[in-house]
Amino acid sequence: MNALDALRVHALAGIPLGLVTGLLLGLVARHRDGWGGYASERRRAARLAHVCLVMLPVLSGLYAVWLTGSARPDLLAWGAWLWIPGSVALAAALAGVAARPTWRAALPLPAVAVTAGAVLFAFAGLST
Repeated sequence: MNALDALRVHALAGIPLGLVTGLLLGLVARHRDGWGGYASERRRAARLAHVCLVMLPVLSGLYAVWLTGSARPDLLAWGAWLWIPGSVALAAALAGVAARPTWRAALPLPAVAVTAGAVLFAFAGLST
């Protein structure tokens, strides 16, 4: 499977999964004190995990469209290898922080991976 196909699969599988997690989060969020109240760090982390699960696959789909015909398939492949596992790991790390706030140390590595993937996509897109 090439990088564009991997990005498409990530989008097609990730968007519904992210939407389902939003429904599940709604079961807890409808309670006034769910995860410590509206402004709590735990609830913010859970909301960010949901956003990651929806929007990063959306961006994967957009990158797959935007980068079709890229002159730098090597950058595209490296970007996909950083972006897809990084986005899954970032959502998982944020969910972990929602469950146990002391797990914050798990956030930087997937955040850097997603950022590096986006930078590589930008370079792949600019070199067309």
